Amino acid sequence: MERENYKKEALKFLSDNVTAAVATVSATCEPGVATMYYYTDDDFNFYFIAAQDSQKLKNIKINSKVAITVGFDPAPIAVQAGGIANISYDFKEEFVNKVLEKINFHGLDQWPVLQLAKEGLVLLKVKPTWLVLLNFDKVGHSETYSHDFHKLL
Repeated sequence: MERENYKKEALKFLSDNVTAAVATVSATCEPGVATMYYYTDDDFNFYFIAAQDSQKLKNIKINSKVAITVGFDPAPIAVQAGGIANISYDFKEEFVNKVLEKINFHGLDQWPVLQLAKEGLVLLKVKPTWLVLLNFDKVGHSETYSHDFHKLL
């Protein structure tokens, strides 16, 4: 299978899932991970909404490098990425709407980040510097099944 087909498979997988584990590191080098709703574009850029007073945002201000994992349950498939998080205080409604549409919430009051945010919200954009697809699902996704990672970026 050629690389473009693996990219299409990864984009579809990311579109079908709604949460990602996002890892950051604090000023004292303590690792942290948060499960976050996301949206991805066709260039594999990830968009997240975060509370301004969250620990992950404090960590990103110190060290903008993050790691992301999506998947691995119930099918043994995952997309893993690493990149630089950029913080935007210019809150773009189009990305909020894309995230809300993707997770199919019926109202903003269902969104946990809004219940936790006391100081407002920011938009995080992560442009991956690397991204891999890992697929151990031989039955459900036989075309991209492998014992190894498919390096896409």
